[in-house]
Amino acid sequence: MSLDRTDLRIIRSLNKDARKSYTEIADEVGVSDTTVRKRVNRMLDEGIIKQFNLLIDYHKIGRIIKAFIGLKINPAKLMDVVDHLADNPDVQVLYRTTGNWDMFVEVIFKDMEELKQFLESKLNIEAITGTEVNVVIVRISGARVLDFNGFRALRPLFFHPWLHVHQT
Repeated sequence: MSLDRTDLRIIRSLNKDARKSYTEIADEVGVSDTTVRKRVNRMLDEGIIKQFNLLIDYHKIGRIIKAFIGLKINPAKLMDVVDHLADNPDVQVLYRTTGNWDMFVEVIFKDMEELKQFLESKLNIEAITGTEVNVVIVRISGARVLDFNGFRALRPLFFHPWLHVHQT
């Protein structure tokens, strides 16, 4: 399915605040709330919009250490590792990857001691043959403007922590 300018404006509005009412989005986009509801439902049905997510400020709940842990895993034991880690409340996301690491684990802890305990207890299993821990120093996010047939839409940027960029 192709999206038109109205669809892209609705997506941009939802991306800024997914809790907006259809009436607020309709006012912003310049269409009726019925149009917004129908288009959002269509994009949900067609899998264009997968879900609405929360963005939590983990610092406010005392979880200030975020890390990405690269894992080398015995290929025959990959699903065992997934099962071992999937329900752990400290694990935010598991990523199956290519390259030097078979999987990345996104984790969050209140302090370095909790991270150390996780590494020593949860990742000290036979199926995991190597690890590399990358602690996040700061989260940097932004948006780049893309042009879709004359309509400018927002797209998240990938930033490197060592790169200082100001997008307008």
